[in-house]
Amino acid sequence: MAAKSLASRNAIVTGGSRGIGAGIALELAKRGANVLLTYNASSTGANALADKLHADFGVDAFTVQAGGSDRDAPKQIVDAAVKRWGHIDIIINNAGAGDDALLSELTHELWDKILDCNLRFPVFLVKEATPYFGTAPRIVNVSSVLARMGGAYTAAYSASKAALEGVTRVMAIELGQKYGATVNCVNPGPVATDMWLRDTDPAVLAEWDIKMKEIPAAPRIATPDDIAQIVAFLSEEGSRWSTGSTVNANGGLCFV
Repeated sequence: MAAKSLASRNAIVTGGSRGIGAGIALELAKRGANVLLTYNASSTGANALADKLHADFGVDAFTVQAGGSDRDAPKQIVDAAVKRWGHIDIIINNAGAGDDALLSELTHELWDKILDCNLRFPVFLVKEATPYFGTAPRIVNVSSVLARMGGAYTAAYSASKAALEGVTRVMAIELGQKYGATVNCVNPGPVATDMWLRDTDPAVLAEWDIKMKEIPAAPRIATPDDIAQIVAFLSEEGSRWSTGSTVNANGGLCFV
């Protein structure tokens, strides 16, 4: 890998203030990309991370507060990126809402919250960005093993991620030759972020302590860097012949 394989490329990373998004932003900056981090009102640390990316790697990094449920957010993000850079080369649709409910307890409000953030937001972000694409743009959508495996309490979440994988294939067809773009998904399983460790029920954590021993790649839970390495590759020129794919990013927990 070239030390600065993404030098002078301009990347948007949604939900980039923490967890998987922060890991992706860090890896893109290491490879030379300028980074716009989006974060929602409840997140902290986005500005500190942007400062760190600039100080450590010499890239241009800045933040935009934009919630996934806000219909104006995609245009707000794109306008900020274009004003700063003039064009957009990479979009990482990482932001997501994960709370869900049993089917018997599902409400319209919760359904709309999950689908707005996990599906509408990334679709319309790409739509807003297309007039400002640079050369050979790269789009990576963050799906989940639950798009294919399902699970209790995840009706809205699983639906949103399965739909995102479907939209990825549509984008690959519509944007490919027109813009020279590639569009791919990655599908992580559980990742050892602060939210996973802090917010997951202890019984679920105990269950995963058993399950992770069977993960083919290694008997452990993923780290944000595990996911970031795959996303960064899909953001590079070397991934040019992969598009419309969902790429295994879960150590073999869910084969695709």
